[in-house]
Amino acid sequence: MTRYALFRVLDGIAVLSLNAPPVNALCVQLRAALAEHFHRIDTEDQISAVVLRAEGALFSAGADIRELAAAWQDPGPRDLCDLIEGCSKPVVAALGGQALGGGAELLLAAHYRVADARARIGFAEVTLGVLPGAGGTQRLPRLVGPEAALKLMVSGQSVAAPDALRLGLLDGLVEGDLATGAVTFARRLVADGKGPRPTRARREGLADGRAYQAQVASARREIAASPLFAPHLIVDCVEAASLLPFDAGQAFEQDAFDRCRTHPQSIALRHVFLAERRVDSALLDREGGTFKPTEPEGRAVVLRLRKALRGAAQALVETLDMPEARIDGAMVAHGFHKGVFGRRDPGPDSPAVMRRLVAALISEGAGLLAEGHLKRPSDIDALAVHGLGYPRRQGGPCRVAQTMGLLALRNDMRTWSEDNLIWEPPEMLDEAVKLAAGFDAL
Repeated sequence: MTRYALFRVLDGIAVLSLNAPPVNALCVQLRAALAEHFHRIDTEDQISAVVLRAEGALFSAGADIRELAAAWQDPGPRDLCDLIEGCSKPVVAALGGQALGGGAELLLAAHYRVADARARIGFAEVTLGVLPGAGGTQRLPRLVGPEAALKLMVSGQSVAAPDALRLGLLDGLVEGDLATGAVTFARRLVADGKGPRPTRARREGLADGRAYQAQVASARREIAASPLFAPHLIVDCVEAASLLPFDAGQAFEQDAFDRCRTHPQSIALRHVFLAERRVDSALLDREGGTFKPTEPEGRAVVLRLRKALRGAAQALVETLDMPEARIDGAMVAHGFHKGVFGRRDPGPDSPAVMRRLVAALISEGAGLLAEGHLKRPSDIDALAVHGLGYPRRQGGPCRVAQTMGLLALRNDMRTWSEDNLIWEPPEMLDEAVKLAAGFDAL
């Protein structure tokens, strides 16, 4: 049976290790194991301090993305972070590799933080259309101030350990063996009589209220035109950190997190994230966090999808006498960098135009599936995002079609195909209509 957390005591210092390979995702089993050990630590008098570390090359990649589809199972990430922060013994987090998302929030909940110089910390939730939901929007500004906190959470970019130290996010860098260095740090705390230091009680980042609010206002102006939903709520939460008591700020964050989690953008972004990781490597090549269609298989799929997109646009011009500018404008408004005919200016949001373009991509994608070039409908979305420039926040043509309603779309396609077979409804769509989960069930 998997031991999700490893525990040992070295002369009064408890060493608690995350052990959920390959990336120490904070699944419910790992959260439960950590919570059980922290309850034990609080009750054992011989334990004077705790080192929280991780097995493997990665501290934690954060939440198990599949859990975001519903409410957290107990203990939730926020409950775990509150438990760590409330520990009666000083907790030293030892960071090796990367701590991302919920993994970074574990660091914030610890009382002290040390790291290997090569480590990185990132609050990447925004890339999935959500925000830090375990107290991160309330704890981070307390440590580093609003400017750095907003930059980290709105961009989703990670920060190297030396820079994190300068920001005040870390208390020290360890040379040599990280676990040994962290235990030595913990022993020094005990020897110096230093106990827990809850982040919720820290005020360094909140000291200058006027400057704080000026940074919040500046960030709000910078993202005013952003079509993304989550960044706007991140700014609201960071503002709340300076205006509300900590527990009220956490409640504000929880409401914002729930609004993000159920928003169509987050559903779409999570869909693309999973699609990228399911698609055959013969079609989509991954280098770090970058994906691109392979040669020749991936490019061949993309060329067929692009031909279908252009064909549908041309059919709109010829069959419906629709201006090219309206088609391009609708595509840019949808999130494309440019339209089929080369224009980059957004026009009015035009669901009627996008409905026909999406339908053509689904019809062609279904053909690629039937011929064995693709394995699942989500492959269409992954190749469309990384080959056609389909807007990631929309999730790809299959994801958008499900939002539109598959039955109504199929009925429309039956009518449109009388004028042009590019809109002929495929068998894949007939099958998806029968299932509650639509394309996701195929």
